[in-house]
Amino acid sequence: MSKGSLNRLRQDIEALDAKLLRLLNERASVSLRIGRLKVQEGLDIRDPWREQAVFKYLTRHNKGPLKAHEIEEIFGKIVAISRRIQSGASPGGSDRPMQSADADSTFAVSGRTDLYGIIGNPVAHSMSPLMHNTAFSLLGVDAIYLPFEVDDLPAALTGMKALKVKGASVTHPFKTQILALIDEIDDTAEKIGAVNTLVFGEDGIRGTNTDWVGAVRCLEALLPIKGHTFVVIGAGGAARAVVFGITSKGGKVIVVNRSEEKGRLLAEEFDCTFALLSKIRSVGGDCLVNTTPVGMYPKSDRMPLPKRILGTYKAVADVIYNPFETMLLKEAKAAGCKVSSGFHMFVYQGVEQFNTWTGRQAPARQMGAVVYERLAGQ
Repeated sequence: MSKGSLNRLRQDIEALDAKLLRLLNERASVSLRIGRLKVQEGLDIRDPWREQAVFKYLTRHNKGPLKAHEIEEIFGKIVAISRRIQSGASPGGSDRPMQSADADSTFAVSGRTDLYGIIGNPVAHSMSPLMHNTAFSLLGVDAIYLPFEVDDLPAALTGMKALKVKGASVTHPFKTQILALIDEIDDTAEKIGAVNTLVFGEDGIRGTNTDWVGAVRCLEALLPIKGHTFVVIGAGGAARAVVFGITSKGGKVIVVNRSEEKGRLLAEEFDCTFALLSKIRSVGGDCLVNTTPVGMYPKSDRMPLPKRILGTYKAVADVIYNPFETMLLKEAKAAGCKVSSGFHMFVYQGVEQFNTWTGRQAPARQMGAVVYERLAGQ
């Protein structure tokens, strides 16, 4: 290629960049107008479903050579900036979402920095460190939250006590196993039979459960819990929290599980009906709730049940938050169901954890925004 040809191509690029700049500014102007309208109507700045629709539209109309994930990466940043512009339309800019660049900033860790974390296996995928560290940073709390992938649970708890850890989240597969290893369990966690939050003190380790709070808030956004029937797939710690939340609010539950022994035990504890997963076609209900890890990143192409069954439900919820929209939810939307992502449950339970640990009001909006931005950019 001659130098003249290269220069002409570079001039073409410069002309295209000028057009892109003009179009991006036009898009930003429209985003600002949308933000002002949202403020006038009292609507939230962040609209995850609308943002996902943008990505789907672009992917559908993409003719290359850019690949779908490259399109999503580019427009993920454009959408994040547009959201920031819209947030500026709110009084005082209070809706400004926390950006991932802010959340990834260096922590000034010292010998006085309080230590928190999450214990589970695996935990590399967890967004809890991002969410809680964002909250600590925003409120100026001298603390850091770390992921701990655990093989030996008793040894891990001993080590955490020795390191004077202040609090911890508990995730799969330890939410029920940990009950026998801690010093105190509050009434709610005892009724649920699972712990997702630990508070370390001089008198020992206290366990509580905030999963049920997140579950109730998510399900109530889909339909009233009282008077409706919820088909809950799974019998682990997350399932126990979901079943507790539904029954405490006057809803009816049918527990569905692959293993009869574990599933029937859960159903009997909460005075519910039980059915084997293999018989789910004969089970009827208003809302389906998946509490299993089937469909979680990186195996996000999986579903816990055949998609042809989904059309019999009014609503479908998934406790998985990564990916934001699981294959189950995609198919449920296609079948005409209202859906709720585990993202919302994850943020709500995390907010309750933060409040429990610090005694301060968690910056819920920013905690949700930073997690959503990271998920959208994957």
